[in-house]
Amino acid sequence: MPFVGRARELCQLADALSRPPVVVLIEGEAGVGKTRLLHELTSHPLSTSHPLPACHPMPVGRAVLTGRCHPMRFPYGPIVEALRDACPPRELNPVTGALRPLLPEYAHLLPPAPPPLSDAHVERHRLFRGVLSLLEALCPVTLVVEDVHWVDPDTRELLSFLARCLPDTVGLVLTYRAEDLRHPVAEVLAHLPPHIDHAELSLAPLDPEETALLVKHLLPGSLPGSADLWPLTGGVPFAIEELARMLAEGREPGTPPALRDAVLLKLESLPLAARRIVQAAAVMSDPVCGKTLAGVAGVPAEQGERGLAEAVRRGLLREWTPGRYGLRQPLTRQAVCESITPTVRRRLNRRLDAPAEPQGTLSPREEQVVRLAADGLTNKEIAENLFLSPRTVEVHVANALHKLGLTSRRQLSR
Repeated sequence: MPFVGRARELCQLADALSRPPVVVLIEGEAGVGKTRLLHELTSHPLSTSHPLPACHPMPVGRAVLTGRCHPMRFPYGPIVEALRDACPPRELNPVTGALRPLLPEYAHLLPPAPPPLSDAHVERHRLFRGVLSLLEALCPVTLVVEDVHWVDPDTRELLSFLARCLPDTVGLVLTYRAEDLRHPVAEVLAHLPPHIDHAELSLAPLDPEETALLVKHLLPGSLPGSADLWPLTGGVPFAIEELARMLAEGREPGTPPALRDAVLLKLESLPLAARRIVQAAAVMSDPVCGKTLAGVAGVPAEQGERGLAEAVRRGLLREWTPGRYGLRQPLTRQAVCESITPTVRRRLNRRLDAPAEPQGTLSPREEQVVRLAADGLTNKEIAENLFLSPRTVEVHVANALHKLGLTSRRQLSR
């Protein structure tokens, strides 16, 4: 995939890693390009592919060892994955022998394993020292641990240890999704010695112009619908790439399977109240207040508040304007809508169509219809948008006008 819209972040990352010892945190939602940013830095020297004077290319000869955390949270999994690609020198500190059980791939290159210790805490400390000593022997090196939101407890403690003891030519890079993080990465930065620098990068989705440029690279020809990818994707590069592939294959743009599965896995992991809040938001065409979401979801107000907060924290909902919440992007809404069973959908629609209390105010469905009518949509267009019949829309418009004391739908846009 073409590399678009990350020149500033690329420079920031390269500059930070040019001054080890350093700890770099890279945050961003799924599919926003954290891995691609690191790949671009290490695969294509900035001095040739990105001739920006403010950038510092990765030092020549610096090795990059990468490991990834997994949802199953294997003990020391990402560290083992990273170190197994290393090429250790012949002469190593004897303490690195403690790594033999973890690195059978080249255990024969390591010193003999030290005798076991009776104290588990001391044994673990020796293992930590072994990792640190091996990194020091591999210098200069950058250790990258991706998806730290899935970090296992053992690796988390090891990363905190390494961050405080980094050798002078070692950089540590951690990537994570804030919405899925149970243990703050801030603890990695806690009590850093003065000589160890740190940097924090946050990757946002691409803006409309950057999205258009990426689409132009992915779809050099002019294909129908290619200009509409930013509203559908919200600027998430992974979603843009998947939709572009669907268009190139002649298919109608829809929810990419990988994105749909990721959304549904996240939805299933939510508490029941939060899941119902997300489903309620999916059947609404526009962001609404938390009280309305709780009413449509059929959950008590207090549970609705907690559910809303959890859905926002997990990155399924966002606060579009103060006090009004909706799905992060249309593709996410589509994925959630497709997962709602007919029975649940009927319940949501009944609550959506129910009269609001107190009488005289608009129901949630009437609010939807009024907003779309105020935007100039016809009854037929509103019906298609909300999956209703034109006759039902006509009744909602009439009821809303009556409640608002208006005589013409033209007055709705004033």
